[in-house]
Amino acid sequence: MTLVNPLVLGKVLNKYKLTPKNKQQVVLLSKRKTATWSAIHRLARKLEFQQTVTQ
Repeated sequence: MTLVNPLVLGKVLNKYKLTPKNKQQVVLLSKRKTATWSAIHRLARKLEFQQTVTQ
């Protein structure tokens, strides 16, 4: 089990330009016991890409 450091999670959220709704999805993923850093980054990149496609 890996614990997600809130300070590093904040850096991840600032790195990607996400809407508040998408940021909430990343935070919810980070609260899972099985969350990994690669999964968090992957989700953030995916959400950021989806935002740019829809805009």
